[in-house]
Amino acid sequence: MSSSAFVRHAFERLLPLCRDRFADTVHGGFHERLDPAEQPLPLGYKRSMVQARQLYVLAHGALSGDRSGQDAAERGYDFLVRNFWDDRNGGWFFKVLPDGQPLDSSKDFYGHAFVLFGLAYAHAAFAAPRALTLAQETWALMHDRLAMPALADGGWGGLAEGASAEWVPNGATRRQNPHMHLLEALLALHEVTGDGAWLSEATAVIRLFQARFFDGATNTLGEFFTQDWRPDPITGHIVEPGHHFEWAWLLDRYANQGGDRSVLPLADALFDKAVAHGFLPDGGIMDQMDPQGAPILRTRRIWPVAEAIKAALSQARRHHGTSAGDAAKALAQRLTVHLQAAFLDPASGRWIETQDETGAPTMRDLPGSTPYHLFLAAMETARANT
Repeated sequence: MSSSAFVRHAFERLLPLCRDRFADTVHGGFHERLDPAEQPLPLGYKRSMVQARQLYVLAHGALSGDRSGQDAAERGYDFLVRNFWDDRNGGWFFKVLPDGQPLDSSKDFYGHAFVLFGLAYAHAAFAAPRALTLAQETWALMHDRLAMPALADGGWGGLAEGASAEWVPNGATRRQNPHMHLLEALLALHEVTGDGAWLSEATAVIRLFQARFFDGATNTLGEFFTQDWRPDPITGHIVEPGHHFEWAWLLDRYANQGGDRSVLPLADALFDKAVAHGFLPDGGIMDQMDPQGAPILRTRRIWPVAEAIKAALSQARRHHGTSAGDAAKALAQRLTVHLQAAFLDPASGRWIETQDETGAPTMRDLPGSTPYHLFLAAMETARANT
């Protein structure tokens, strides 16, 4: 699959799948997962994260010239606001029943980060009613009710993993991952509004990344932490190459939007570490390795490939005209071919979600969370080709 074919696939196959199959024409919103025949699976719930990710795809498609998903997006936005917003305590429910009735009223940090992201794109693409106001209210609640103690140097201490319906933090193991997606959401809000306050908030996340997530001794990104930001004693050694690629792209985006450019060497370090150690002999990307680069899990998922394409494209753009830039451009091209050969069905828009250590498919169901990764990678590919 060429880069231009990947972009066409996003508009001709992936976007229609979200518009016509994931969109729930009976109850509203979006189905959580489809089976290999593109029929909704009766899982009995819908998560706010999936609603927001699906909304993003249709909104970014509209911003890129294909507004065929606008009706589905507007219905999805209405379903999200009407059924997930907690009128009593504020914030967003974690899960609802397929018809929109509350199922899990807890407040999930990861889910809230993606609601912020979806609100940014709904505002930009469709001028969705109250989207920016809801984003501001959501972030104020998160910042206040999920706040954890400041770092020893007085820096922002990040947010708790989640909380009860009444915003009592749940004490779960802390992760870098929701903070990464919070950064993505804050940068999206800054991009669509031009309001420097969102970039300032993003800078606080960057400082936490520098202080706690990034290990300069091994050039790796920690995943799991105790409440006081020490590596978790059981899982603190786990490194995910896919998240290295995701952070490398986000750090580049942060710098491009006016943030502190001193983060760019860290983007390079994360990218180089993942490229050097995260690939398997057949070109796949392993799920987990240790800080020295030794494999922990050789299974594979589709989303790290999409994130690696994004990161390679940002590296190629920033290092244009150098050997590093040429290598990154070649890697992006190789990964696009690998994505099609190993994971995508170009004729239908369907994909293989996971593979075992040999590259054999282990999951052909279609989670509603995955098109976000694929569509964003395709839009970055389109941007690189202009």
